[in-house]
Amino acid sequence: MGGNAFSATLPASAFPRIPPAAYRALKARLTSRLRTLYSIVSTPVEAPEKADHGDLDFLVCEPLTGGTTEVPHVDVQALFAAKHVVPMPGNRTSSYAVLVEKGEWAAVDHPSNEEAARQAAEADKQEIYYQVDVHVCADKAEWERIQFFHGYGDLGMILGLIARNRGLTLGTKGLKLPNPPRAPLDLSESMDEIMHYMGLSMERWNAGFETKLQIFEWVRTSSFFDPTTFKTQGQGIKKVKPERKMYAQFVEWAKGQKQNISVSEDAQEALRIADKEAQIQHALVYFGKKEEFDALAREDTQKVRLKEGFNGTKVRAWTGLPVEQWKDLKLIMDEVRCWLGGEAGILKILEEQGDSEEVLKNTVLRAKEKLGIVAESTQHGTEEVTKLLGAVEITKDGSLQLSTNDS
Repeated sequence: MGGNAFSATLPASAFPRIPPAAYRALKARLTSRLRTLYSIVSTPVEAPEKADHGDLDFLVCEPLTGGTTEVPHVDVQALFAAKHVVPMPGNRTSSYAVLVEKGEWAAVDHPSNEEAARQAAEADKQEIYYQVDVHVCADKAEWERIQFFHGYGDLGMILGLIARNRGLTLGTKGLKLPNPPRAPLDLSESMDEIMHYMGLSMERWNAGFETKLQIFEWVRTSSFFDPTTFKTQGQGIKKVKPERKMYAQFVEWAKGQKQNISVSEDAQEALRIADKEAQIQHALVYFGKKEEFDALAREDTQKVRLKEGFNGTKVRAWTGLPVEQWKDLKLIMDEVRCWLGGEAGILKILEEQGDSEEVLKNTVLRAKEKLGIVAESTQHGTEEVTKLLGAVEITKDGSLQLSTNDS
């Protein structure tokens, strides 16, 4: 959860892999301590078949002191007797380096692991530590989402992958529909509701999984998972770090599910696109977001139409004003908006009148005339001609000559 939080200050040898028995003892000890500070304390369910652990993750919520959402880092550091800390404010993850006392692993039947870890750390002139990550949740609802999403190792990331295959995103903040350039549209924050929608049994999830294969087979029961169209890379799918071994194992397992299915690449892509669009529309209706999404889509379309139909470049072309007179251009455009009832009125002309460009052009030219705006280059030329004509005299024989009168 906290990654390699101490990489800038301590070598990797200072944080050896933790044997399961030592991990369980540490979790029990620190859980009881954290419960003196927070009313909600948990550790996401670990992935099955793990030979060892890299760190210990805690999720906490609702400080017992009240009036605040988090306990000061110094209090947690003192509670853990941590020698080092990487504090992060707010509802984020802070990391604590808790010393592994000598003989601690030997007490849980792992003396050789401890000896090897200490020898490796001594080469870097270091002691050995546990990395303990504490994520402070903003409220119970967030705690429930993160507890689920980080449960069973990389399962949350795997569920996120199959959601992306259907044009949606799933994370610790719930299920969303990407809607660029806008922020994603929230569909649901309830993991129970989301799993039901994806066709996955929460009863089975709560019963637990003893093997990774059981997890993969549970994922396969999702209505979102189709081995014939399933993609693990490409547009909209983020790259995953190599150390995510369970995720990588699922990817290989998923590839094996379609080995006996004969579908051409072109057919797969066509099915994928159709399935994705159908899923998006179904999700919008299912979660009651169709009207909101369509309204946003109309608004975006109207913005593009307005930008294309009435902009500075077009107004400059219609008026013949140079770029340097951008202030005059703005005055003209503001005047037109005022006459037509703002951008809504301009948009109405663009959408309802076949000769909308001619209508807008004529309105622009009338505004220019009313404001008395002329192109500066033309204005200067007229002044020069007037000055020249004023210096011309007509002689007695009717010919023209320049005046010699200095006045």
